[in-house]
Amino acid sequence: MRKMMKTLFVSIASLSLMFSVSNAGELSVSGTAKATYHITNGSQADNTIGITNEMNFKASGEMDNGYAWSYDVALDPDTTDGSALNDDASITITMNDLGTAKICVLACGNGKEYAFDQSAYTSMSDTGLSEGITYPTSGSSYATLQYFTPELPFGTTASFEIGQQSTAGQSGNATNTTNGNSMEGYSLVSKPIDGLTLSAYYMSVNDYDDGTTSEDQFEDGGAYGIEYAFGNFTAGYGKSFKSPETSGITAGGTTVEYYENTGLSIGFAVNDQLSISWTEETGEKIFQTTSTASTDIEMTSYQAAYALGGATLSIARADYDNISHVDGDDATDTIIALNFAF
Repeated sequence: MRKMMKTLFVSIASLSLMFSVSNAGELSVSGTAKATYHITNGSQADNTIGITNEMNFKASGEMDNGYAWSYDVALDPDTTDGSALNDDASITITMNDLGTAKICVLACGNGKEYAFDQSAYTSMSDTGLSEGITYPTSGSSYATLQYFTPELPFGTTASFEIGQQSTAGQSGNATNTTNGNSMEGYSLVSKPIDGLTLSAYYMSVNDYDDGTTSEDQFEDGGAYGIEYAFGNFTAGYGKSFKSPETSGITAGGTTVEYYENTGLSIGFAVNDQLSISWTEETGEKIFQTTSTASTDIEMTSYQAAYALGGATLSIARADYDNISHVDGDDATDTIIALNFAF
């Protein structure tokens, strides 16, 4: 598969050299600014106020052979010092009946671990408040080469991606080190009837860590989701798993074999301005030995979002039981957010 993908992109590069860009491309700029107030367990001492923003630049055009191209880049604040980072970038070539090719650095992998989520505000994992639920790694953690098929029967699209580890803020450079990992990913999305979407994803990691570690299990993961929209309602159900990289497995030990998550989510558009949702997730940890027991993480989230023209006011509450699989370690997170889009 890796050889096939490399051959494909060499062919694309050759074609690109054969055809010049017929017209100057267009450039658009968009972005968001969001203020949040986070409350943990109702404690004043744990409250936090934050502001985040993102600037998105998109250039697009068409080549003489009819292929369309686009370049997307996002500037996000660094989580350490607030400086701007060019950490999400992609070049896309749409080749009509031949499908679409994409070169991507971070934040545009094809993972489907949240495909089920119908949250009015956002998936709680996107807020950084997954509270110990372990999701599969997606291509968003890697610099990837991607290929998407043209639409197949039953509204189906398949995609393939291969990638190398990358570093945020370095999308303009080849950042992979000698000992970095590589990955392969496969996804399938189908819309066989109006309102129904089926999706699946699988990825595996190849570990090149200079050979100093002997792994008994390499990392892989995957997910599938089912979504259905009917009237003002949307509903989703999904499962995901992640098998972590492990070494030194011993009989009777407590090495994790894999994590498995199950999610159910329902959304409802009350009117053009107000949306509400309910989501429930369970995170399981399965050990190599069946004699070792684990406590499941349970999360229930209630959310509402109200559109105010160019802004959206949202509130999300999540109740967690057994954080990080620790029995009796519970928490409640509440987020109030005001988001501006421009």
